[in-house]
Amino acid sequence: MPLRPLFCLFALTLGLSLPLAANEQNAADRSDIIRLLARMTEFMPVEREFRALGFEGENLELAMEQHRRVFADPEIAAYVADRLIALHEGRLPMPREAGGLLGPLVDRGVGHLPRADLIYFYKVENTIFNALPKRECGLVVKRRLSEQRLADATARLAARLNTPALREYYRIQYRAAQLGLTHEMIRLSPEENARIERLIGDRIFEDAEGEEIRNLIRIFQNPRRTTNRQACRAGRTIMNKVMMLEGRDLQDALIYFSTP
Repeated sequence: MPLRPLFCLFALTLGLSLPLAANEQNAADRSDIIRLLARMTEFMPVEREFRALGFEGENLELAMEQHRRVFADPEIAAYVADRLIALHEGRLPMPREAGGLLGPLVDRGVGHLPRADLIYFYKVENTIFNALPKRECGLVVKRRLSEQRLADATARLAARLNTPALREYYRIQYRAAQLGLTHEMIRLSPEENARIERLIGDRIFEDAEGEEIRNLIRIFQNPRRTTNRQACRAGRTIMNKVMMLEGRDLQDALIYFSTP
């Protein structure tokens, strides 16, 4: 149930603005788009957008630094340029329908992170997930929250993280994006998936009682037919139990949840 607060925000901004900027300057080829990406803060109100989402002080500086670092990376910029060109030519759905322009890169790389970084990454994402208002949380579980609303909600919460946590999260996120350039997404085997599902199921129900178990099973089987509050509770129950696992079990469970 990954959230990708910062990259989700970037994807929505880029997908709508950069192809237009390229056209205005008669610079629609790949190399010019890469140069535009590196200079984005010169002609787009990036800092104003971060401020509007609640970033201030050191966290605002971190967000701007991450923005510059990501798009100054020539290989990441080339990846984004290719997706922007495909988007502009109609070969790629809008970013909100295609997992964003940067999100797929992180998704491919996150499973290749060292175990400690993978765990930290998801601890931060789970902290943000637990802080979402119950309505938005439930809609996330039901997969009915638009990318725009998810981006706004999670970015506002990311803005309030303590600065050391945000700094470390951004470091790991950038590393995942780099790994995604050269690695395919890790996918567990059917046997490994079944093992993780049994393990998570055992942990979820180990302290539950009759009626609670029946309610959880009903919600897990068809979350879209439940209230947002119920779906949110079920989603948080799963993720909080997952984060209590240890070692390879936790690593495999996080890989399980990072796979679309």
